[in-house]
Amino acid sequence: MDYVELRRIVEKDKELKALRLSDYELMTAYRYLKMKKYNDDPNYVPTLRRSEDLLEIIMMPSEELQSEVNRRKAMANVQSLDTVNFILDANLANFKLNTKEREEAYLKASRFIDLLKENKYAKGLYLYGIYGSGKTYLLSAIVDEIAKFKEVMFVYFPDLVRNLKSSISTNDLEDKVTSLKTCDVLILDDIGSENMSAWFRDEILSPILQFRLASGLPVLFSSNFSRKELINFMATERTDTDRMKAARIIHRIVELTDEAPLTTQYK
Repeated sequence: MDYVELRRIVEKDKELKALRLSDYELMTAYRYLKMKKYNDDPNYVPTLRRSEDLLEIIMMPSEELQSEVNRRKAMANVQSLDTVNFILDANLANFKLNTKEREEAYLKASRFIDLLKENKYAKGLYLYGIYGSGKTYLLSAIVDEIAKFKEVMFVYFPDLVRNLKSSISTNDLEDKVTSLKTCDVLILDDIGSENMSAWFRDEILSPILQFRLASGLPVLFSSNFSRKELINFMATERTDTDRMKAARIIHRIVELTDEAPLTTQYK
């Protein structure tokens, strides 16, 4: 095969034609075309690169592999307690916008992410609605975005209650509470699904929320209850003093979050 025929074959490829290849680069380009056609490694793809005056072929991670590597790096910024409850493959692009509620929740999530990217204060979200409405999915999709540049604690609330209660005997309660207070973004999933004691409410949850509110650190919640309904869960006793303490928690949650209902099944 002479150079004329080789150039004719190579320049059928738009990518290669745009490179304006010299005669001595044509064989490398031809080999590159063959490697692309017959490459059977899904994780790496042949790529052309000019290094000084030399055209060379290198194997680069595929988009799928690079995406997975980036996701794993991002997930290194996500901490949890006990159960890893967030959805690993969740992303905003796949959050269904088939109702007005979902559109509003999506827009609030997007604004939250954009503000964090700009290092501006971002009020968190309080997602509430029936089981299976996509609350945890949307929180997980937010994690998928912000874990690339922020440290996130994603905590399943029932685990939090049990874990911190057991930490009293292992002497690491203070360290865990400090992490909950100071992480870049705290996510409390399914608050209201686990009974809590007055001790946990007043000595654990209240100081965490107060610290984050005073420090401008965002908190996101999901719940089956609206913020107004959650007061009945927070009030562990039926006394005026107890309801006042519960109301104080709700007030902090209101200050920390924008409410977004998700009241239909996520189908």
